[in-house]
Amino acid sequence: MSFWLSLAGLGLLVLMWASALLKMLRGDDQPPEFTLGADTPPDPLPDPPPSLSVVVPARNEAANIEACVRSALALDWPGPLQVVVVDDRSTDGTGDILARLAAEDARLVVVEGADPPAGWLGKPHALHIAQQHATGEWLWFVDADVTLDPLGARRLVGRTHLQDAGMSSGLGRLRVESFWERVVQTRIGAVIAGGNPLHEVNDPEHERALANGQCLLFRRDAYDALGGHEAIKGSVLDDVDFAKRAKAEGVPYRLYYAPGVFSCRMYTGLREIWQGWTKNLFPALSYSWIATIIVTLLLFASSLLPFVLLAKNLALMAAGTSVPLVFVALEVLAVALIFAVDAIGHRVNGYRWGLFWTFPLGMSVVVLLFWNSAWRIGSGRGAVWKGRVVEAGGGGGNLPRS
Repeated sequence: MSFWLSLAGLGLLVLMWASALLKMLRGDDQPPEFTLGADTPPDPLPDPPPSLSVVVPARNEAANIEACVRSALALDWPGPLQVVVVDDRSTDGTGDILARLAAEDARLVVVEGADPPAGWLGKPHALHIAQQHATGEWLWFVDADVTLDPLGARRLVGRTHLQDAGMSSGLGRLRVESFWERVVQTRIGAVIAGGNPLHEVNDPEHERALANGQCLLFRRDAYDALGGHEAIKGSVLDDVDFAKRAKAEGVPYRLYYAPGVFSCRMYTGLREIWQGWTKNLFPALSYSWIATIIVTLLLFASSLLPFVLLAKNLALMAAGTSVPLVFVALEVLAVALIFAVDAIGHRVNGYRWGLFWTFPLGMSVVVLLFWNSAWRIGSGRGAVWKGRVVEAGGGGGNLPRS
């Protein structure tokens, strides 16, 4: 019985990865109606074009803020454009850079941040302050490490308007430069995208909700109807919670695959990757230990187990132990399919496809990240980001503190 169960399990793994490869080759993960690529022509805007406010939170972003602000000011936008940046109590040179940029362009408004009141996290509070200075009919919240495509606003607002949505978000082009970014960031991005198909996220009747806080667009009346940032003031996952509120309140929203809208380098090395995802992953699973167990077991079984089994059987064969060749054949096929999916996915998204061999290492780190996030937050120790404790969930029973 164990022989046939093991054989069936390996067969299912092979079929799963073969299906993933076929879907990738067909482009099923990038449906045209939900894709805003670098070659996507902008959809028509209303006449006259609406006003747009780009709102950016900046806390110790001296390395990124100038590129972000200049890309926002350089947008090819036919209507009134305003850029609002909140300097969220930075202690580096962020404030000096913003003062210089504001002196060069009157469209840039710099707002001073403040300590968040009880019950608020730092980022939602900073954005709550900033949006009070925004005059646009559309509000586009972007992170300070984002660089906007010149046509990004026209693509995103135009498609959102065309599809009668009041809120939208985008999965932009992830910039990766260091070894660990290429090994971990690309794999965790694939896990998130693969677990949230666009046709399900964009179905108002489907419970799946996802948004990307690097890029959140609202029509002003929709933002106000959702309660603004005050409605999600204690949320680490403000983006996902906005998406959940939009579905619950019947506000149409869209999530796009949007490499033609913006690019972003989230983290610059393993330390930032470790801290950044530690604050996000356990909240993304609703602070659930059961969900953490299920997700990590599925990730291990689907992505790492074929490598473990193949290594074990090759070691046994090298030691002279007889192993059924059908198992070895299926394990080799599963590993080959995994490498093919990884390499083609990297190539399609502009990454170094030749690093496919690091897949087991990257997925091992991803699994460890889930457990580190659960341990740090679930135990009450908290996750630290930019010098602040942003999550100390204590198993999900307490409000996160800033």
